[in-house]
Amino acid sequence: MQEIKKQLKTGVIFTAIGQYAGVLSNLIVSMVLSRILSPADYGTLNIVLVFLPFFQMISELGVGPAIIQNRNLDQKDLSSLFKLLTVISLAVGLIFGLFGFGLAWFYGRTIYISIAWLLSINIVFSIMSVVPVAILTKSQQFKILNLSGLVNYVIGSILGIASALTGFGVYALIVGSTVPAILNFVTYFRLSRFRILSGYNRQAFRKIFHFSSNQFAFGLVNYFSRNLDNIFVGKFFGPAALGSYGKSYQMLTYPNSILTNVITPVIQPILASHQDDVDLIKRIYAKVLRLLFLVGIPLSAFLCLNAAPLISFLFGGQWNSAIHPFQFLSLAVWTQIVGSTIGSIFQARDRTKYLFWTGLISTLIIVSGIFIGILLGNITRLAMVLSGIFVLNFLFSFCMLARFALNTTLTFILRIMIRPLLLTIIPTLVLAGWIVLFSQPHSNFLQLVINTIIFGGIFLVEAWLSGEIKFVLSFIRRD
Repeated sequence: MQEIKKQLKTGVIFTAIGQYAGVLSNLIVSMVLSRILSPADYGTLNIVLVFLPFFQMISELGVGPAIIQNRNLDQKDLSSLFKLLTVISLAVGLIFGLFGFGLAWFYGRTIYISIAWLLSINIVFSIMSVVPVAILTKSQQFKILNLSGLVNYVIGSILGIASALTGFGVYALIVGSTVPAILNFVTYFRLSRFRILSGYNRQAFRKIFHFSSNQFAFGLVNYFSRNLDNIFVGKFFGPAALGSYGKSYQMLTYPNSILTNVITPVIQPILASHQDDVDLIKRIYAKVLRLLFLVGIPLSAFLCLNAAPLISFLFGGQWNSAIHPFQFLSLAVWTQIVGSTIGSIFQARDRTKYLFWTGLISTLIIVSGIFIGILLGNITRLAMVLSGIFVLNFLFSFCMLARFALNTTLTFILRIMIRPLLLTIIPTLVLAGWIVLFSQPHSNFLQLVINTIIFGGIFLVEAWLSGEIKFVLSFIRRD
């Protein structure tokens, strides 16, 4: 137990270094580009980017997590899987380029043809990176993965900003995402010391088929639950509305990047070797949940109350149409933060069959909410509906996780979130009273500073008195 805690903390530390620096870099780049490019530019690219993860996913076939979980793969198997993914990625990259013609017809703009061909490069190199990344992750080389990925992202961002300043418009965003994909492949391939062997072992994929097929099926249904709203917003409300909606949704992803994207990549490779020890996994996961609830619930309240100054300060006045959607979406930030860990636990327990069924029903729940929101006629109402749907989906997903992976009930999860919920009430009421009853500074930055001091000060005092600060320190301390 103590050794697992040490491994978990070590992995989290190096993942956090890369992730936090990456989030900061991403935020700075987004702030710069948002002042150069218009919501319509972002919306135009987002229409194509909606489909990019789908094509990447069908190319990957769930191989990455399966390699991490499987203990019986040799170098010949890994080489064979790499060759398989390379051939598939080239074929899918070609299909994605041709898919641009369909997008041009559906949305009535020929620009999607050139965008699709350029992004097909991203698909090829991203999928070719799957096996080297899985090798590095399985051997817990989190330092190498995160620091090298960060350097490559910074290089791509610099080139992207330079492209925007020289008038490349929407293509500057493509440069910023495609260059890191190419550099990541080269870097991960070399650092993993992966060797391509002669020949091809047809049994390699069969060894991981059971795990990877369920993982792939989950990814397929999860894709539609996460992206169908963007598809319909772009179709029925236009690129500008999609740009604003995408910006508000982007803000929703930052807390995940800061918190769960630091923890979840570490959970599966460390707990995979203990997949049959349910009690041990449950004890460790309870601590992870306690930390995520403690941060996620108050963060949701804070972001909702500060949506206007936050959007205006970060991205400028031309993004005001993203404020109200973000207010509603931020209410569900905690469900996204905590819910992002579900897949890692199902994987660590080798229960990807139940992960698939959870994802399938979750997709039906979320897609129903998307259709209702679209019918209501604007992106603010869509965000309002989705906020409630995310909470409903959270309850269902954790009910499935508790029963089929942790051998317990949803009550186990709900008990952990009670204290963070209670600790959030007073700071929220005080800050809401301050905003409503007193005039706010004209400076968005100053307003954010004051609101952070009020909300954060009260919450930290409560957390210290309740002993939660001591828990957090014990969680992150390396001993």
